[in-house]
Amino acid sequence: MKQTEFLIEPKKDNNLASLSSQERLNLQETMRRTEATEWIRRYRKKLMEEGRGEAQYWWQQTLLDIAKKRGQAAADDLKKRMNEQKDKK
Repeated sequence: MKQTEFLIEPKKDNNLASLSSQERLNLQETMRRTEATEWIRRYRKKLMEEGRGEAQYWWQQTLLDIAKKRGQAAADDLKKRMNEQKDKK
């Protein structure tokens, strides 16, 4: 990009309302994958710090909280995504 090209290029807003439906779907998918990766990291940290039993109990309680706040389908989707990510590594 030339130095002056930004002056004539149409400016695109940086907010969700200006995204196309496909861009929103892509962003949502990325956020869900990132969330699954983050929960895997947290679980592994808990596993190392407190042991398997405590980590499993903590995770069960966390999943129940997610199901209460976002619904059981969201909790199930998160578990599925975490298992997919875990299996890739």
